[in-house]
Amino acid sequence: MIVKDLMTTSVTWVKSGSPAAAAVNIMRAEDVGIVPVCDVQGHLLGVVTDRDILMRCGLAGGGKVRTVDDIMSRNIVCAAPKDNIHDAALKMSEFGVRRLPVVENEKLAGMLSLKDLASKRIFTAEIGHIIYNVCNKKP
Repeated sequence: MIVKDLMTTSVTWVKSGSPAAAAVNIMRAEDVGIVPVCDVQGHLLGVVTDRDILMRCGLAGGGKVRTVDDIMSRNIVCAAPKDNIHDAALKMSEFGVRRLPVVENEKLAGMLSLKDLASKRIFTAEIGHIIYNVCNKKP
């Protein structure tokens, strides 16, 4: 099985330079904890997570309106649609992340999450390793 078989393809993203509030609104509306940041061509530049908002925008923001560029994580771990699903799960575990942007030709193609893996019972061991590493990840 490959990543393309399980990934979510309908991913809403924000354009670089958008207000941080745009990412928050997407998270609320779609009940997600991550929003990709792309340029106008759809090239992935970074991601904004609920943790990014809390840590970089919360109290430290001092009321200043910030853009997604100010708070996004830039060193992101990605998968490709043709990657083996077990390799993608190992990557999630190794880096302690719950979601992997899926990139093809440098453009956002989708998102692979723990929820996607949980939809197939065969990934029970991988999910356990990912959850353990997410919970024990050093900030």
